[in-house]
Order: sequence, then C-alpha cells, then structure tokens
Amino acid sequence: MKHSPPRLHIEVDHDRCAGNAMCLDFAPGVFVLGPRRRAEVVDPEGDALEDILVAAENCPTAAITVSDAATGEPYEV
Repeated sequence: MKHSPPRLHIEVDHDRCAGNAMCLDFAPGVFVLGPRRRAEVVDPEGDALEDILVAAENCPTAAITVSDAATGEPYEV
C-alpha cells in the first residue's frame, strides 16, 4: 500500500521575515518573495517535506513554521 505524503500547513511570520530569501534556496517550489520582499508560500506541496524543513531550519529569523494540515501537529525544525 502506497502512502501519500502528508498535507502541510506552512506559515511565514511577516513580522519576523527579513526577506533574505534563504528559503528560496532550499524550497523554490514552495516560497517566493512577495512585493514587500517577504517570503510567501505559493505551493505547500511544491517541494519535498525534507527540503521544506531544511528551508524552515535555515531561516535566520525563524519566521517559518511547518505543521501537519490534518492534525495541526508541528514539525520539528
């Protein structure tokens, strides 16, 4: 039986985001820089879970949170 990947809820705290775009280096299918040079989520399934977690972990301002969309359980980064 094949399991589908978990559906994710990815949030960027725009008050913390400094717009340095490190998340785009790790998960370019998920994040873009918006008009105010703040990261925005365009597709929560745009990259592998591992890449998304690395992007969140490498955010210098810890502005990215990742959780399971069904349960709300946060992923450790």
